[in-house]
Amino acid sequence: MKNWYKNLEGRYFNFPADIQILNLVSDLKKADNLLTTQRTSAINHLYRAIILVDYIVEDKKWRTKLKELLRLKEAIGSFIYYEQSLASLDQVVKAALLLEKSAYKKLKI
Repeated sequence: MKNWYKNLEGRYFNFPADIQILNLVSDLKKADNLLTTQRTSAINHLYRAIILVDYIVEDKKWRTKLKELLRLKEAIGSFIYYEQSLASLDQVVKAALLLEKSAYKKLKI
C-alpha cells in the first residue's frame, strides 16, 4: 500500500485529537463522494484513511480508545476487501466523529 502521508508520520501525534479525527473524516467523505463514480480514487482515499488510523493508534493519547479505533479500521478496510461492507461510509464517519467530542461538535453530521 502506498503511503501518501509519509511526511506526517513523525509529527501526526503532535496534532490535537479533534484535528486528527477531522483529517480522517475528510478522507472518508472524499471516498464516499467518489465511490459510485471513481472507484479507484475512492479506494485510494480509503487507504489514506487507514494510514491515518494507524498514526492515531500509535498516538499515546488514544490508548483508551484502541478497540474502537481498530474496529473503525476494520470497517474502513471492509469497503476495500469485502464484497459486503460492515457498515455504510456514513456510519463509519459518524463513528469516527464520536471518538472525539470536539470533532463531533465542529461538524455535527
